[in-house]
Amino acid sequence: MLKTHEKIVTSLIAISVLVYLIGILAGNDFLIDLMSPITVGLVIVILTSELPRLGAFKWSSVAMDIGLTIWFVADVLFFCNDYIIPDRGTLTQITDDIYLFPNAFYVLCISIFMTLTLRKRKIEYAFLMSNTLCFSIIGFVLIYRFYVFASGENYGTTHYKELIFFFLSFYTIMMCIQLFTFIGTKNLFKGTNWTAIGILGYSILDLYYDYMLALGKNPENDFVNFFYVVFMVLMGIGTTVQLKKNYIFNFIPRDFSKKATQKRILICAILMVFDLSLIITDFLTDYLGFYILITLLSYLITNYVFYSDNLDKKMLKYQKEQNAILEEKILEKTKDLEEANKNLHIMSTTDVLTGLQNRRSSVEFIKNLMKEYAQTGQRFAVICVDLNNFKPVNDTYGHEVGDKVLAEFGKRMVGLPQQFKSYRVGGDEFLICMTDITDRAEVEKAAADLQELFHTPIIYDNSILNLSASMGIAIFPQDCEQYELLLSYADAAMYDIKKGLDKDGYKFYDSSMSHLVDRRASIKSALQKADPNSDFVLHYQPQVDPATRKILGVEVYPHMKGDMEKISPAELIPIAEETGLMSALGIWIAKEAFATISKWNKKFNLDIGFTINLSPLQLSEANLIDQLQRLGKEYGIESGKVFLDISNQVIIGASHSARDVMKSLSEFGYKLSLNDFGGDNINLSYLMDCGISRIELSRKLVASLENDESTRTLIKSIIKFASTMDIAVAAVGIENEKQCDMLREMGITLMQGYLISMPVDNATFELFLSQS
Repeated sequence: MLKTHEKIVTSLIAISVLVYLIGILAGNDFLIDLMSPITVGLVIVILTSELPRLGAFKWSSVAMDIGLTIWFVADVLFFCNDYIIPDRGTLTQITDDIYLFPNAFYVLCISIFMTLTLRKRKIEYAFLMSNTLCFSIIGFVLIYRFYVFASGENYGTTHYKELIFFFLSFYTIMMCIQLFTFIGTKNLFKGTNWTAIGILGYSILDLYYDYMLALGKNPENDFVNFFYVVFMVLMGIGTTVQLKKNYIFNFIPRDFSKKATQKRILICAILMVFDLSLIITDFLTDYLGFYILITLLSYLITNYVFYSDNLDKKMLKYQKEQNAILEEKILEKTKDLEEANKNLHIMSTTDVLTGLQNRRSSVEFIKNLMKEYAQTGQRFAVICVDLNNFKPVNDTYGHEVGDKVLAEFGKRMVGLPQQFKSYRVGGDEFLICMTDITDRAEVEKAAADLQELFHTPIIYDNSILNLSASMGIAIFPQDCEQYELLLSYADAAMYDIKKGLDKDGYKFYDSSMSHLVDRRASIKSALQKADPNSDFVLHYQPQVDPATRKILGVEVYPHMKGDMEKISPAELIPIAEETGLMSALGIWIAKEAFATISKWNKKFNLDIGFTINLSPLQLSEANLIDQLQRLGKEYGIESGKVFLDISNQVIIGASHSARDVMKSLSEFGYKLSLNDFGGDNINLSYLMDCGISRIELSRKLVASLENDESTRTLIKSIIKFASTMDIAVAAVGIENEKQCDMLREMGITLMQGYLISMPVDNATFELFLSQS
């Protein structure tokens, strides 16, 4: 909608034009000279006030506004020259020159508008410029020859200033014509096109004005000047109408088909013949005729390129049609696969190795059982089972034997009475649901029998494998009536057994464990609502060279913001994996680490790397390497500066595909770092199998270093062995100078620990860097 002042100024413009016309008809020169700048000034006022609201038309309108202002200045000087300055004619030459310049800004106006409109349609923009420049050059050459004939001047006395503006006028006229063809005739008199019509009319009049000036004649004519002003009024009023109507023009696509291209070639051929005839008749000199000929040849080549591009698009369209046909055939094949998918559904709910149903099936079964028993008043127990001594068996005998052990336990659980429903829910973790229980004693007897089931040795070849299980028990509805809490209670009881000296046993949930469950549930609830991009922050711990105290790298740790910031990543990450947040969190950690380290390297002129703890779930993500490479390119950090920290447990439980990912990461230059080396498990084969570049000594080894000679001997052996395999050795958990000195003497060149700095937030670490 137009504002009040815009309506008033529009009305004043109409009155001003009417008074101007009356002045012409009455032959009143003073009124004519006065109303011309007043009318243009009013147009400038309304256009300038509208600029902030013109949106896509703003910058083209700014150029037009400047052109109007230049005319206004010339008009004021013209009036002063005639009625105010005593020496009439003093400003005549200056005024005449100024009148030439508005058209240059109208050229800029129409060019900006067309460029912005066609910026995403590059071929059509190129076609626009080709048409405009080609025919502008031809028109300019012809006008130039007419000028020479009319003036009788030789080449050396040509008025180049006027000729330049001849070309600009032709260029503007061709650009306006192109605009009209793009929008179509039905939109010709709508809104913004009034501006284009005004610019077109102005440029046509400018041809006459420049031509007369070039001939040294007086171009002044009251009616011509009046139409100049009318066309400038159209320019300004066009933007006013656009604000009110808000027209949106969809440019008609150009036709680059074979038929349309042939028409353009025919027109060019006719123009070439015409050009040659003008050369033969000496109207055009050889070099001017040659200019036109070269321009037309260039236009022909350009149109052929457009035609070829259009042909490529048609081929692409044909290919898409063929793809659609292929998709229909695929749909037909899909129907044939529906039956196979039903079988796949069964496989998706069953653990192939053990023959037991999987975690997904356990969730569905227990939730349905809860609904049923809530109505009947029956009770059931859930028993969380975690094998003991499985990892040593797996390490000693290999994964093949480990799989056979799991398969044997699966076979035993499949053979349990119908009252028991067994599930494999993790690597060496199982869940057993005991239905229709009568009392606690019945469950205790069942738990003792299950204990025997897991304690019974497994004979493999000539080996006897002794394992056991830790079991936690929770009863519905006695302990809880909610699925998640019920499993949490059983899990808490199992971990309580696991922490004790006698891991081969079972335990019922009791209220004393509730704080552990509540803490875990609180963390889980927070993570389920968390957004990695807004609810997490990274802490940083420096990694230094103990000899030089120079910072070589930094290890990053994710923490939640707010009240839970003190929760350690060791407690946070497993729950994040369970809630399904780990994938998004892992991406955020990597991106934040890349961005921060890149910023510090630039700010402090450093070249430090960083270490990220890799979750086992991330090893199963197909695009992990692509994400790291993209971030490396974006932030300018080489892959050799990125260390991916992996635990023994991750490697031990890694599938073949996960190990392939680790090898690929190593091949792409990323450094794999194995932590807690020398702790509970040492399996040297993993160092060769998985492309490990660095090992981190176990905190237990570092802690006992000062007082235990055997520990020192073991560390020296690890360093020597790693050196022969070109594997770096780092130490973490350094808490005093003596540990630091001893490890440095042994050859450790990378350390981190509380002696140097505890993990700190971004701002604190940056201060640390600035002071180091």
